[in-house]
Amino acid sequence: MSRLVRSEGLVLRTRAFRESSKIATVLTRRTGRIDLLARGARKPGSRFGAALEIGTEDSFIYYERETKTLWTLSSADILRSHQSLRENPATLTVLARILKLLYYLSQPGEVNNRLYNLTLAVLNALETSKASDALHDLFIWRATALSGYPPRIDEGCIVCGKSEAINFSVSQGGFVCSEHSQGEKNVFRLNIQERDILVRLSDVPVGEIKGKLSSTLSRLIRQYARYHLHADEKLIP
Repeated sequence: MSRLVRSEGLVLRTRAFRESSKIATVLTRRTGRIDLLARGARKPGSRFGAALEIGTEDSFIYYERETKTLWTLSSADILRSHQSLRENPATLTVLARILKLLYYLSQPGEVNNRLYNLTLAVLNALETSKASDALHDLFIWRATALSGYPPRIDEGCIVCGKSEAINFSVSQGGFVCSEHSQGEKNVFRLNIQERDILVRLSDVPVGEIKGKLSSTLSRLIRQYARYHLHADEKLIP
């Protein structure tokens, strides 16, 4: 049995299939991450056109089959192409890294619309922002939280509760005071401004991200994500 499904989705990757077709891996709102067979997509003048470019948000119609993991794509209409991100080498690199991490974090059939919405917000902001590195850091930080590892940054020292804690423990996932950061591995010593920025990064509107994060904050975010997501530096440079 098969059923027709309509859903918005984001193209994560594609690969060639046989002589003239493609398999597109798509993160959808309704059915999570899926693989779609686009018959004839590699032929000149294919009806799918640019809809299967990575990073494109489409309105998809596809046939879901209960006993198969590869479903058949019927149509794909572009909602937002994000073409400008693919035309600029710097933003193309960020786009590719975001989609690679999104693939790693998503599971077949598992719906996570908060992660989907975060990704779209970051990609939309990247089209007009000059803060591509900061937006990438924000994506890593929030995506890690949405995957089940939210940092404890709305309190003082996570050991004793002291409010003046400004050091961040990667392994414990929160701020620690000077006393409880002694001998602790993977502790980042922040200044007050960096602490405040890290706290704001969890809920500031994506479109308000300007400039660039300090190298300390960027390293903290990436190390935190690698530690808790069990990822390596190839996935999160």
